[in-house]
Amino acid sequence: MIRSQRGFSLLEVLVAFAILGVALGVLLQIFATGMRATTLSEDYTYAASLAETKLAAIGVEAPYLEGVEEGKFDQKYSWRTTILPYVEPEEALEELERRQINQGGGFDNNPINLPVLPYQVRVEVFWETGGGKVREVVLETLRLGAILP
Repeated sequence: MIRSQRGFSLLEVLVAFAILGVALGVLLQIFATGMRATTLSEDYTYAASLAETKLAAIGVEAPYLEGVEEGKFDQKYSWRTTILPYVEPEEALEELERRQINQGGGFDNNPINLPVLPYQVRVEVFWETGGGKVREVVLETLRLGAILP
């Protein structure tokens, strides 16, 4: 009398475990990548917030002083501000001269002397990630500031 065997063979069980192991490895890798991306996104968002705060304080808490200034927000994030007088690009100056020649001057043909000066303001916030890579957020804008004596 031959009995029919029920169940799985050893080979079938080993193949099932191998497939399960590969699938779990891929799933764990996907979750780890998602967590790294979330952490990096969080760092960039916080750095952008710090840069916006620093940029908002320039010209309000102290006058626009030309030069470079550096500091640290905390152990992780550092900042650097650069304030320079704005220099019009050469092409823009040529276009302005062409328009003044064609139109006979400014709006009322009188030069404008305002007590303000345009400044190019740049704020950089940078930090080092766990892998040793330096990341940064840069905000740059033009601001009008009083001409200092």
